[in-house]
Amino acid sequence: MTFYNRVFLVAACTILCLRTGAQDLDSLMNLNAFTAESDLQKILNQRVAVSSKNGLTTRETPGIVSVISSEEIRNSGARDLGDLLRLVPGFDVLQDLQFVTGIGLRGSWANEGKVLVMLDGHPMNELLYQTVALGNRFPIDAISRIEIIRGPGSATYGGSAEYGVINIVTQAAESLNGVAVYATGGFHAQATGRTNAGVMVGQKGQDLSWDFSVFAGKGIVSDGKYQDLFQNGEVQDLSKVTSSDPTNINAGIRYKGLSFRGMYDRYETSDPITSVSNKGFYADLHYDWQVNKKLTIVPQIKYYNQLPWSYGDRETGETQFKVRATRFLSQVETRYAISRKASVTAGAIYFQDQGKDLLNGDLFNGEQSLRLSNFAFYGEGLFKHRLANATVGFRYEKNNRYGAAFVPRIAVTKKIENLHFKILYSQAFRAPSIQNINIALNGSVKPEKSDVFEFEVGYQFTPQMLFAVNAFVITTRDVLIYGSEGEGESFNEWYENYARSGSKGFEAIYNVRGKWWYGTVTYSYSTAGKNTVTTYEVPGQSQYVGFAKNKVTLNTNFQLLKQLSFNPSLVYASRRFAYQSIDENGEPVIGEMQPYLLVNAFLHYTNVLPGLSVGAGAYDIANQRPGIPEAYNGGYAPIPGRSREYVVKLSYQLDFKK
Repeated sequence: MTFYNRVFLVAACTILCLRTGAQDLDSLMNLNAFTAESDLQKILNQRVAVSSKNGLTTRETPGIVSVISSEEIRNSGARDLGDLLRLVPGFDVLQDLQFVTGIGLRGSWANEGKVLVMLDGHPMNELLYQTVALGNRFPIDAISRIEIIRGPGSATYGGSAEYGVINIVTQAAESLNGVAVYATGGFHAQATGRTNAGVMVGQKGQDLSWDFSVFAGKGIVSDGKYQDLFQNGEVQDLSKVTSSDPTNINAGIRYKGLSFRGMYDRYETSDPITSVSNKGFYADLHYDWQVNKKLTIVPQIKYYNQLPWSYGDRETGETQFKVRATRFLSQVETRYAISRKASVTAGAIYFQDQGKDLLNGDLFNGEQSLRLSNFAFYGEGLFKHRLANATVGFRYEKNNRYGAAFVPRIAVTKKIENLHFKILYSQAFRAPSIQNINIALNGSVKPEKSDVFEFEVGYQFTPQMLFAVNAFVITTRDVLIYGSEGEGESFNEWYENYARSGSKGFEAIYNVRGKWWYGTVTYSYSTAGKNTVTTYEVPGQSQYVGFAKNKVTLNTNFQLLKQLSFNPSLVYASRRFAYQSIDENGEPVIGEMQPYLLVNAFLHYTNVLPGLSVGAGAYDIANQRPGIPEAYNGGYAPIPGRSREYVVKLSYQLDFKK
């Protein structure tokens, strides 16, 4: 069955379901009565800022959006961000270099500058390569909600959001008015998987609010046995030779319209040979100047100081690569409400990036540093009509080294009683970063650009039940690709533009919530588009290295008692392909990885004692241990999957008001 036949079949089923609901479009537009707002509707009617500066609800916002609430995070017992992303349509976790894991989205490797990840407004993408390391990194038990765009965000967020955006908001920054402490332990049969803990304190007032949080932990990448791709070394017990250790300190203060936030983040990880460190400091100062009821002006200053991808010998500690990357950014944004049905947002940005070699000083073609200068203009208008909402936006950005990029955005969305639809077209770009430019083949690279078409239709059959399906086609040109050859003194690496890549597919979500239970079922299907990037392709197959064509997830929760909940979940992925061995010439060979079914379960008991909650569960109950393959031909065999992990969680919260 072809891709278009699959899309037609799903769309036909959706239309049939809508007709079965005995309400056509005309009758829906004429309905006056509507049911009382259910728990599901409260979630759907949240205003989501991540996909639009104008903050529409999830069913009308101009993007394909997922929102994960604190309730769902707490009930799921998720160990890390990867556990949560696997439950979201289109997302997967794959391997980069040195056992660092990153994001795959809609069938494509998206970790290097294609997905923007923000934590309380701080972009977690490092400045050298624009990657985001996952693993045992983010303070999962401190999160208030996660807003996700499964689609382009460049018109709003710039050159790090070509395929998607993940916006993480912590409880301390969002809603905490008291003190909270939490701890997590993960245990395999023969090893300790992780020990994490954190403390948060915050006070919210009408004029003055502040928050402070600390999160730290220790973990391993896996407890499996690993043989390198070229079989040059001994089989390694990864529980003894890998690490995954996070530290995060986060503080913010707001007085009326003036806000400041500072953050220090460190993530240390390793493979059997090499240790890798990502450190960064971030500061943000901005002022929401409410000129009048219609006009708001927001000047903003940001500063980044990072030591990303510092690596060296795991045993000796000798550092082989150490670069300081900094950014100073200034921005002014204007928001104007023309009327109840029309509003516009516009802004201007200027920022400078600099990379400085902290070792031998000749990394940047004989120079000690490399400096980049950028300026950008962006705008977005929202126009509401009884038939549809129209969103029109653009972004223009120019860099002193790689030139200019212009991307438009057009969206038509509407919720008409129980029915909603979205028709979306966006261009998006991936801006070359410091190292992309520094080691560019022949001295220059272009911005990567994508055309993305998306369509979504959804229907709320009852106040407790919603079904939605979306289709997408992504075409990426001038694809930025890393290449390398040789070893030791003869090692050479570079970046270059390939002609094209991309993917196409569809995603479906069925969400139902009762008084004492809820459940979400998702299905994702993606195939490779026209592709010239050889390091991604699987010969004879319409999918990229490391990715499954089909993914099914189920996340359910049952309130067994008023304070006790039970949360079973599962993730199924069809077969994948990965570089797993070498041929007689020493060249990596692609092999097939079998489908897997992850089955997880978690029990959570709230207020065992006043303010004290406990939870316990197991991940990968069937002990299938799905491996984590590299998303390209990078010289690494798949990381062996973790064995069954037993998880225990404790949290205590004291509310200042009480």
